[in-house]
Amino acid sequence: MKKLQRWGVILFALVLIAALGYRGLKNVVFDATETVSTRQPVLAIVIDDFGGADNHGVAELLALNKPITVAVMPNLVHSVEQSKEAYKRGHEVILHQPMEPLRGKAYWLGPGAIKSSMSQEEIKKTFTENLKTVPHARGFNNHTGSKITSSKEKVTPMLEIAKSKGLYVLDSRTSQHSQIIPVARSMQVPWIKRDIFLDNIKSKGHIKKQIMKACEVAKKQGYAVAIGHVGQGGRVTASAVKEAIPLIEKEGVKLVPLSEIVKLKNGNGKV
Repeated sequence: MKKLQRWGVILFALVLIAALGYRGLKNVVFDATETVSTRQPVLAIVIDDFGGADNHGVAELLALNKPITVAVMPNLVHSVEQSKEAYKRGHEVILHQPMEPLRGKAYWLGPGAIKSSMSQEEIKKTFTENLKTVPHARGFNNHTGSKITSSKEKVTPMLEIAKSKGLYVLDSRTSQHSQIIPVARSMQVPWIKRDIFLDNIKSKGHIKKQIMKACEVAKKQGYAVAIGHVGQGGRVTASAVKEAIPLIEKEGVKLVPLSEIVKLKNGNGKV
């Protein structure tokens, strides 16, 4: 009986080859695998803390001829200006929303922070007003915020506004207990998470090493998201990113706006 079954399989394969030809059969069997394996890996570099009075690294990063994603803090002296300039230069803009951390100082947050003492309506109002000071925002991420991101109750109002405005969310992963992704997934808000921090050590060598690590992540999973900063020490980050661009390209990785990776991750677009 097993011998007859084997011959039946062989006969079926021969008939299928005769009907489709080798090329057609190859497409039927291998297309899905080849689509995944031949897609160029992509990397989004998100730079936080735009908008403030400390402009170290801002001009250098905005002058790059490759796309970065500019995360702008709300209600600061340069929030509107730098959002518009980044958009004009072809960079993607997102709101860098300050949120209360478990530990830290209040002045780190700046105006427009989401705090644990706020009601859901207060959170919605604050978040909506913040977006007005960051023109062209396509999404948002958290500035610090470990206390807020750990609470479903506190992240839900922001995600409700994001959904109503067609925005995506980037979880910067400042807390391993973050609820941003579970809530975003349940609400069908497009989401993505940070893979690599670039400049936790303000050294050009370290930042380049982190960028190369991000490239390795991109080659393994198809995409990667790395976060750096302007402001104090921001010129080091800017210089390292500029010098790393040829290295990124040599690795076969393409720099893209964050929204391109969001589309890829959420299955509603192709890079």
